[in-house]
Amino acid sequence: MEQGTKAKNKLATKWLFTKNRSCSCTMPGVWRAVGFCTGCAVIFHSPAGCAHVATLMDLGAQYRIIGDHRNENMDTVPLIASDLQEKDSIFGGAERLRGCIAYVMETWRPQCLVIATSCVAGVIGDDVQQEADDAEATYQIPILCVPYGGFLGGEYSDGYFQATRLIMQRFIKPQPRIPGSVLLLGDQMGPCGQYAREVKRLLAHFGLEVKWQFPGYVPFAQWKDLSAASLLIPLNYAGQTQGGLEKTAAEWSAAFGTPAIRDVYPVGWQNTCAWLRKIARFLNNEALGEEVIAREETRLSNFTATILSVTKNKKAVLGIGRGPRWYNPAETLNTMRRMQMDITAIVIYDNKLTAEEKESVVTAVEDWKTSSGLPDIPVITDGDYQQYLTDADVLLTTDEIMNNPVKQFFIPMVPLAGTDGEILMMRTIYRLLCRYGNKGGIAYA
Repeated sequence: MEQGTKAKNKLATKWLFTKNRSCSCTMPGVWRAVGFCTGCAVIFHSPAGCAHVATLMDLGAQYRIIGDHRNENMDTVPLIASDLQEKDSIFGGAERLRGCIAYVMETWRPQCLVIATSCVAGVIGDDVQQEADDAEATYQIPILCVPYGGFLGGEYSDGYFQATRLIMQRFIKPQPRIPGSVLLLGDQMGPCGQYAREVKRLLAHFGLEVKWQFPGYVPFAQWKDLSAASLLIPLNYAGQTQGGLEKTAAEWSAAFGTPAIRDVYPVGWQNTCAWLRKIARFLNNEALGEEVIAREETRLSNFTATILSVTKNKKAVLGIGRGPRWYNPAETLNTMRRMQMDITAIVIYDNKLTAEEKESVVTAVEDWKTSSGLPDIPVITDGDYQQYLTDADVLLTTDEIMNNPVKQFFIPMVPLAGTDGEILMMRTIYRLLCRYGNKGGIAYA
């Protein structure tokens, strides 16, 4: 859906709603927490359509992996809906759930069963926990129940972290650590995702090996081994440090004594360097940390040298329509400087942010300008930026600009990690500038 212009000098952009909560209910979060854990099965005590939503989410993730030229080499576990009907809203759905559990046990014979409840089940008032307890006694396998009632109990992350917490409490106990072993905490598109791949590559410089990614990607039979990791690495990013992943990492360290690298994450080059130094301090080998940083800096410099003939002195505008919870403009601005682009303006889309978000973004931009010694770059907050785009060679933007001929690079919604992420960003911008013609087109990293 397009947004109309307020005045002739203001551009139309595609809608991107500002939000602080997920638009998905707790059930897909529960599913994602065990979705690739061989030996498990998941039941949604819900109408059939709820399971279809989770399937569509997984299909979207699969397309992103294919677009990243990767192959997902893990199969999902069975996901079955109890298929609540209209009559069940009157007479209750407990019997339908019992039949579904029996069907799952006969068909897939899982080692562990996880049950998530829908809004319908929550409104009906089915005692799903009691059904889970009875089924566990009958079938002699562990059955976890997350009775959040779909949207009634929260949103995606609530289901995800509650399922994670239940697994931690029931199946994982402290045990001796395996030297050099690492446990990744969080999803970020799984082991095939750019974040996890880059973290594994960087950790290998220190002789550290990622053995597990939890939750969601560890077979049920290996859950008991997870506390043997010698280091916990949350796959987090800017703006999310106080969220569920940070809290879960703290709970894990408290329960199992596993040291964790928290508070800084390898997103953006400066943060990557800080993250590498923190790992080096953990290993009591700061010299190695500086050596790794120097090698990675050389990689960046060598790549940058191959594209400067195209990117140097190109007029570039940064357009910002995401709040600080989701986006840090300093990372993009530093990339533009590395490519020796001429930053002619920084545009804050006046129709995209709340007043509080806008103030925070402007403050972050002004802080970057001061620290970078570039105080004269104009910051446009009133919507009057058409001429800057007309004169620009490229727009790096958080929102697609409609009906405008300037070449656009769409800044990824999910931040890219490490050195490889920085190179991918620069390569995409370089290729965009190399496209035939002076104007038009959009590129995605």
